[in-house]
Amino acid sequence: MPAFVYTPVEGLASDETLIEAQSIASESSEQIRFVGDVTVARADETIRADELHLDKQTQQIRARGDVLFESPRYRLESPSIMIDDERERARFDTPEFELRDRHGRGRATRIEKLDASRSRFEDLFYTACDPGDRDWHLAASELEIDDATGRGTAKHARLYFQEIPFFYLPWFQFPIDDRRLTGVLTPRFGYADSQGAQLALPVYLNLAPNYDMTVTPDYYGKRGLQLNTENRYLFASSHGQVDLSYLDDDAYEDSRYFQEWRHLTRLDRRWQADLTLAEVSDGEFFDDFDNVAPRYNSISHLERYARLARRGETWNGELLWQDYQTLDEATAAIDRPYNRLPRLALDGDFDLHDDRLVAPLRAEWVNFERDDSVDGERTHLVAKLRWAAGESGYYVRPELQLAMTDYRLEDSGGDDHFDRVVPTLAIDTGLRFERLAGTDAQWLQTLEPRLYFLHTPFEDQADFPDFDTSLLSATYDNFFRNNRFSGSDRIGDASQVSFGIATRVFAADSGDELLHARAGQIFYFKDRRVSLDGDRDDASRSDLIAELDVRPDQRLTLTTRLVRDEATGDVDDRDFAINYSADGRVANLGYYFTEDELEQALVSMVYPLNERWTLVAKYHQSLLFDRPVDHLLGFAYESCCWGIKILAGQSGNESDDFAESDERIYFEITLKGLSAAGRDIDARLADAIPGYRPRF
Repeated sequence: MPAFVYTPVEGLASDETLIEAQSIASESSEQIRFVGDVTVARADETIRADELHLDKQTQQIRARGDVLFESPRYRLESPSIMIDDERERARFDTPEFELRDRHGRGRATRIEKLDASRSRFEDLFYTACDPGDRDWHLAASELEIDDATGRGTAKHARLYFQEIPFFYLPWFQFPIDDRRLTGVLTPRFGYADSQGAQLALPVYLNLAPNYDMTVTPDYYGKRGLQLNTENRYLFASSHGQVDLSYLDDDAYEDSRYFQEWRHLTRLDRRWQADLTLAEVSDGEFFDDFDNVAPRYNSISHLERYARLARRGETWNGELLWQDYQTLDEATAAIDRPYNRLPRLALDGDFDLHDDRLVAPLRAEWVNFERDDSVDGERTHLVAKLRWAAGESGYYVRPELQLAMTDYRLEDSGGDDHFDRVVPTLAIDTGLRFERLAGTDAQWLQTLEPRLYFLHTPFEDQADFPDFDTSLLSATYDNFFRNNRFSGSDRIGDASQVSFGIATRVFAADSGDELLHARAGQIFYFKDRRVSLDGDRDDASRSDLIAELDVRPDQRLTLTTRLVRDEATGDVDDRDFAINYSADGRVANLGYYFTEDELEQALVSMVYPLNERWTLVAKYHQSLLFDRPVDHLLGFAYESCCWGIKILAGQSGNESDDFAESDERIYFEITLKGLSAAGRDIDARLADAIPGYRPRF
């Protein structure tokens, strides 16, 4: 909240000054003395005093006796002040001040405005605490603020917490606006079983207006000193970042590193080039140092690529070089992704008739490479002809597709040339019924049956390689796709009809979707002979899938998904989640089950105990292995001007079936209006607890 509200005098032009007083005396034509309840009002300043002296020739104002000076940015009380408008100077004796936007206040023996941009404070006391409270405060013998450079300079600065001095600098500079300034950033510290005590001290280097560097020495009690650097640059049509990390790890008994270069160049309005080059010393690096590159903490393969792309109204094109570093060296070659060196793709969309008859065209050529595997080239061309017809209550969308693929292989141990031409006919059709529901017709409910006919003749692909293909997961939406495989190495034979039915409930007044329920199943007329493992699927129908999303208001969301195995009659997949968020309170419940693969339960919450205390907790347990996945427990305390957060956690490693876990503790203290020190707990909680929003 602002420390105060400034109310300007209405009806004053920018060059007008209004002066009011109980009496006025003039010793000469240039000297005027105002006495008793004096008020001076200008467009963005107000002065109130017992007595005021105005020199019209020098444009100086001298006021004394309970002087109050107000502006939109700050308010100041002083026994006497002097303002020199001509030279843009001022002096305030033994003032007490309040800063509106920072909720800050303080006092000094003297404040001087040196010119239009510079101000000097002598014997400064400053805090962001409420009046009558000084849990933390900053003291300095001298402070100079320069609005032109965006810098503040303090001499003999001491920082106190609960009247205990814990920080001193004889001289330092700091930024007072958004302009970057070389200096030390706030430290981070914490503790983990695998790391020991941790202390990081980032140093920011503002090297030039268009490039900078952050150097962070990060000390781990059980591992040693890690050096991290973040290097950013920006040019007229390009920008990028280079990240480097290095450590001689005492626990690992080897040197460990991470390096990455990300770059993007816009060549013109349609063309752009970008790249990501990354390398890591070992597969456990991101597990041990999850703060270095959090975006990679959950990956198995580190992607590197260079790309040239064009985006147009009709044609889009892309030339890509892409490879991977597999983090787990024990991963078999067959389980590693293929490198694409290179890939050329063209996509075109052609409107043949009034956006109803369209002809998409996709062409792709890829050279695949992988160690100890069959390499080769694949050319894939897909041409479609799609018609869209319908009104508000129905739709019919027939589509004819022709897919042509050619392989040129190396070291295949047999034929090195394969090709195929596979046509596909798909007809997607559905109805939409609507009715008003509820006692006051407050809801709009729909009923949406859908039929999807798919026919693709069988083409023997048993000898074809598998470069980038996998079987799609069983979801309601995937029942209505024209291929049960992702990628281009398999085109599944099909003679089937997918049936789905959905219902939605909308709020009649706002249009918000309150409920979406759907269920679907595929009925097969023939066996599916195309597969990745050579097995034939002779089931007459697919598993039955039901999905439900309920959101009765903005606070509560419920989602569930069930998959019934048609062969056994059992429900093999069960996912259930409830999310609640309102007035700072958050609650999440989850249960996830996949037969013989996964069974986990999750409970998390954010609960404000009162205006000052907040409790956070998360319990995420693997029921299959009876081991923790991610447990968290912490609290936050907030006063008017400072806050503290403490978070303890235990996390398991999924790659070893959660057999090992790591215990950690995070600590962060915030001095409002000044800075925060410790581990970034908010980022950790935002990832762990859906709906978490920090109070400070």
